[in-house]
Amino acid sequence: MRFPFALSAKIAGHIIRHKLRKTPKFAMVLQLEPLHTCNLTCAGCGRIREYSTSLKDMVPLEKCLAVADECDAPMVSVCGGEPLIYPQIEELVDGLLKQNRIVYVCTNGVFMRKKMKITSPRFTRRPLSRS
Repeated sequence: MRFPFALSAKIAGHIIRHKLRKTPKFAMVLQLEPLHTCNLTCAGCGRIREYSTSLKDMVPLEKCLAVADECDAPMVSVCGGEPLIYPQIEELVDGLLKQNRIVYVCTNGVFMRKKMKITSPRFTRRPLSRS
């Protein structure tokens, strides 16, 4: 199965609910950009030019959660420049999960170990054993 059953069932339920209501258009994914800042300086990146005046701006946590609560989409994609730079990323993800959302964090992964509390032994660093 490509996606977990619970995720597929939630999406299918959302679609069926709106089809039964005959809703002409409805949201499937909310793209939430709490900031535009990025930790990379890729050559040719349009984000730096396009958002040069708002690179330091951040959306407050309360507003992010309020917007997500207002939107009916079952999935929230937290994107932007680099969402792991957002100082309250853990609280944002927790809040979205409490709203019963499917959460995707679109990141380049540089700050994964530093920002997200990954406790799985699979992700912890172990010294290399010498045999």
